[in-house]
Order: sequence, then structure tokens, then C-alpha cells
Amino acid sequence: MENFNDLPPEYRPYPKSFRRKGGNSFLIARDNKRKYLVVKGKTSDFEGKNLAGGLKLCPLTSLNAGLIRKTSPELSPVPCNQNISFGFGDRLGIATPAHAECAGPYPVFPIFAQQSVRENSRTRRTMQGVVDDAAWGCLESGYQGSWGADADHLKDLIHLREATESGYSMYTIDLSDHIKNPAAMSPDEINNLYEKIPGAPEIDEYFQDKEYRIKDNVYRFTGPEVKKSIVTFVEGLNFTVECYRILKETLTNFDFEVSVDETKFPTTPLDHIFVVEYLRRNGVRFTSIAPRFPGEFEKAIDYIGNPVEFEESFQKHAEICRFFGNYRLSLHSGSDKFSVYPIIKRNCSAFHVKTAGTSYLQAVKTIAATEPSLYRLIHQCGLRNLKKDRQSYSVSLNPAKIPLIEKVSDADLTGLFSRPDNRQLIHITYGSVLTEFRNEIYGCLFRNEAEHYRQVKEHLGKHLELLFGQM
Repeated sequence: MENFNDLPPEYRPYPKSFRRKGGNSFLIARDNKRKYLVVKGKTSDFEGKNLAGGLKLCPLTSLNAGLIRKTSPELSPVPCNQNISFGFGDRLGIATPAHAECAGPYPVFPIFAQQSVRENSRTRRTMQGVVDDAAWGCLESGYQGSWGADADHLKDLIHLREATESGYSMYTIDLSDHIKNPAAMSPDEINNLYEKIPGAPEIDEYFQDKEYRIKDNVYRFTGPEVKKSIVTFVEGLNFTVECYRILKETLTNFDFEVSVDETKFPTTPLDHIFVVEYLRRNGVRFTSIAPRFPGEFEKAIDYIGNPVEFEESFQKHAEICRFFGNYRLSLHSGSDKFSVYPIIKRNCSAFHVKTAGTSYLQAVKTIAATEPSLYRLIHQCGLRNLKKDRQSYSVSLNPAKIPLIEKVSDADLTGLFSRPDNRQLIHITYGSVLTEFRNEIYGCLFRNEAEHYRQVKEHLGKHLELLFGQM
């Protein structure tokens, strides 16, 4: 740290960020407006301005992130090397230091960069920017462990290729645009679709009357079940195979998740088996599968449904994972699903849990606590845009259950975040809110950084404590 004694007093360093690598010394510092990378040593390649004492003050750009990753490989995402992983979605790109501190004590592989294409389009972030923001957060916090980056809910090849160019270590392929629901079709419609699927007779022959004895259950493919599975999944699975082959052409090692969770119907054990067998027959090495479990996994609130039914389903899917081996069971929309975490913990030793908007909620809760007038504007903006923004989310929120903001005192604003309907309001309207109040939100959280980090760490810590026990 003595190398930075010449740092002007208006710049406050983050002591945990100090690193000495490849003849250079680095740390993160801030003034009253933004954060910087400060470099001492061989600085010519870094973009920035020179200061006294051989220091260089550098903006947190993608170019500078790429340069520091060359000497500090721990700032690059890598594939998961543990049985259990946890996705810390970060819509704003500023919560990683709190996530890193939160994850540190627990036996979990953290995915610090995890955003979907939908989220990036609404937050105006890029895939590369999401990875870079997580790397800067790891540096700021002094985090030295391995971490991952998940290109979440990929639905097209354009964004898949963009993710590979941005250095992601995990790719989640979302089949939802390709999955069909035979229960909503007539027999003629099912037959017509079946006949259009390339290789359907060969697939049918492979699965016909196949039987799987898994733990205490016997799963058998009958004629109707095989046709149903082919019509439901093969189009999406062929897209998955194409994605995997593209990745294999450019990458040697990566995590590959198959998501069938965004459907209207639960994934049955036979569905799970069909997906596994089809992918393996086509040479796809996947590391996790996300089924659709019974009940509702709505954003920002706890599980809605019968916990006994969920456990029965989860247990069967976990048994299938163990039977085939070498992949994890993934729970999407895992934010705030506190009632099912104990079920996951006692039934499965290899799993992945994704959270996304819950860290954003803690950011807005911080705003409610520190600058209530700004929160009121955010709240009103959310209500104005609710009809539009809820169209792409399955939520049950009832605006009538949200108290009139004019009647809530400043001191009671944070109490709104214990109300499910208000939580969902804030969770799903983030795009509209950021469009209108981006600078104000980032400014408030920058001024109140310690409180923001505390709120995120406390809330995400509750998630990890239920999954792993108090550390």
C-alpha cells in the first residue's frame, strides 16, 4: 500500500483491493463521483491519466479490465469446480463486493456475473460489461477464489456467440420458445407435428418400452409417452445440440445448463429422463438441468404451492440426477424461496440455485431507507408502467394490495419490502425505472454504498444460511 502514498487525498482507496502482480501494483479507489483503477508500475498499456509518484488513474473500462485479467487470472470467470453453486444476479452491476463477502464463508461456487438477455436489454448493459463489472467487484472486495459468469436464458445463436466472445464460463440454454404442450393439442395436431420432426421414427424406436429402475420407482416409456416427449421436446433439444456444438468449436471447458423450467406444465420424471438420454445420445455434455417443478416460482416472493408435493417431485428429480450422474439440479427463480431451501438441502448434494432481481430489490430498499423522496418517484414510476412491464413476467401481484404511497411515512417505506405485492412491483418494473431514474439511482447507491452492501449481504446471507447452515 505504501506504493500509493502519492495518491491525492480526494481519492479514497479500498485497502482490500490491493494486489501486486507482474511487476505492477493495483488497487481500486474512489472520489465523490466514481471509482477508478489505480496502477503503479508498467502503466503504458492502461488507458487513464498519469498522477504524481508514477501512479496512473484509470477508468473502469473493458480495455483496462482485459489488461488486469492478463496478470490476475483470478479476475476471469471459470467453470464450476464444486457440486453446489449459487447465482448472484446483479442487475445494476455494483453488488459484487457484497456478494463476494457474503459467499466467502460458505462451501459454494459463486456465479457473480449472471444476467439474461431480457435483463440486459432493459438495464442497457452488455454481456461484456456484466463480466467486467463482476471482475471489478471481485478486485474491490479482495476476493481471491474462483467464480463463474452465466449467460442466462439464451434463446438465439447471436447472443450465444456474443457470450463466448465476452468470456462467459456458463451457458444456460432456454428451450421455452421451442417446447410444445401436447395437452393443449388435438390428436391430429400431435400427429402432424410428430411427422414433421426429422428422425422421429428412430427416436421413437430407441425409447419404445424402455424401462428405468431408479431408487424405488420404475419409469417406463409407452407408445403414447414417447410420442408426447418427442413432440414436446425434440425441437428445443435440437436447438440445444446446435448451441453445444458451436460452443465446442471455440471453447475447451465450460458449464452448460439446459433450462426447461419456463413452461406451463411441470417436468415429469419421464420428461427429465427423455431430455438426459436425448442429449447424451447426441454427444452433449451438460452440467446442470433446470426442470419445471410443481407450484409457482414467482419473482421476488416465496414459493407458492404444496411443499409436500414439491419435495416429492424434487426428490425424484434428484434421484434421476444421481442415477445418470455428473450433472446438477438447477432451481430457477430461486430468489427468496426460503420455504423450499431446507427441502433442497436434505434431498440433493449437487445443485445450482439462481437468484436475479432480489439484489436489485435490496438496492431499492437502500434508496427507501436513505433517500425516501427518490424511492417515492421510483414507486410511482413502477405503478405507471406496471401493465406494460408485467406482460413478460408471471406474477400474481394485485396493485390494490399495495398501500397508497402518499399515506406511507418515510420511516415506514422500507416496510413495504415485506409485502409480496410491493416486492413484485419493484422487481418487474426495473427497466422502466432505470430508463427514467438511472443517474439518480446510481448516485444514491454510490453515496450510500456501505448501507447498500449491508442490505445485499444481509439478505443474500439469509439465502445461503438456509442452504448451508450458519457459518
